[in-house]
This record gives sequence, structure tokens and C-alpha cells, in this order.
Amino acid sequence: METRTSIKKKRWPSWQIAIQEESYQQISSELHDNACQTILLSILNLQRIDKNHPELKISDTIQLLEETLHEIHQLSRSLNGELILSIGLRAALEKQLDRMRNACGMQTSLLIQGKQQYLCDEMELIIYRIIQEALNNVLKHAKASKVEVELTFLEQELYVKVVDNGKGFDHTTDQYASAGLRNMNFRAQSLQGKLKIESAPNQGSCLTLQIPCLKSNL
Repeated sequence: METRTSIKKKRWPSWQIAIQEESYQQISSELHDNACQTILLSILNLQRIDKNHPELKISDTIQLLEETLHEIHQLSRSLNGELILSIGLRAALEKQLDRMRNACGMQTSLLIQGKQQYLCDEMELIIYRIIQEALNNVLKHAKASKVEVELTFLEQELYVKVVDNGKGFDHTTDQYASAGLRNMNFRAQSLQGKLKIESAPNQGSCLTLQIPCLKSNL
């Protein structure tokens, strides 16, 4: 017997299903690369406790477990759509940029221009996810010292720009770039928007998103 959830899932557009699968892969990767690694190191530390100086390994293990807890907490917050919607797009972006600044000392800025047009909750969340994905890519791969986010509201459109001064990449051949842009493209298409990225080795990257913002077409 089919449940309401399974019936609802059957009606999802293909872009929603693809984004969900990519999101699951991202969660898996985050847990594997961060939480699982620090937990494993904690176990190894405990296995190697020196009877003569147990406090050394114990203190190291406590530090590793605290880092693991912090990683899981950050991942949970970044995936919490209700939290993002409750504080709004601007505040959510400010929090994301603050995390980047605190994590690696990167210089960040957020500029919002023009008279803000109406964005429904679903649109705000999707726009945030696109920018979040771009910022995560900068944080993990760009080796940048500076990133700027700009939102420009026009009469019937919203322009989003994410610019960094990192190492850049050749997006015609870079396998990471193809995988990293897939989610953002799906989400942009769901808003009937246009996504473009310009980058070259050693020249940083510039991502732009153009969407109609007077009504939701979800």
C-alpha cells in the first residue's frame, strides 16, 4: 500500500529528485570526510593510551570529539531549511559568511542593492541553497582569501553574483566543476533562472544568477 509520502514523491519533478540525491551525496561526503575521520582518530587515540601519561591521549581525544560535534552541528544548521526561512535570506547569508570568516579568516562581504521585490519562502530557500553551494565550493576548493556576494534587485528580476579571488579552474574540463555546478543548475532552472560561471586558472571565479522575482513558478 502506498503512503502519502511515496505518492507525493512520485509527483516530484525530475530536478527535485536529482537535487535530493545530490544532497544525500553531499551529506555522505561531509560525514565521511569530517565526522568519520575525527571519530576514527579518537578511537586510535584511546587505543594507544599510555599508562604512564594517559592524560595526553585523553585530552587529544576530547579535542577531536569536540571538533566532531562542531562539524555535525554546523552540517545540521546548514541543512535546516526551517531555520533559514525563519531568519530570512539576508540573515542566513550573513551567518554563512560569518562561518567562513571564522573558519579560515577569509575576507567576506555581502552587498544588497535596489528595492527588494517579493520572494516567496520556497524561492528564498532555493536562492540560498545556490549561493551556499557556491560558497562551499569557494571554501573547499578555491584557496581564496576573499569572496563577495551581491544581490541586485531590479523591477522584475534579481541578479545574484558570487565572486572570489581564488585559483579558478577550467570549467570545460574540470570534473569537480561539472559535479559542483549540477545542483546549482537544477535549482536555477526550477526558478526559470539563468546560471553562468566564468573562471580560468589563477583568475578566480564569478558566478551569476538571473531570475524573475515577482512571482513564484514552483
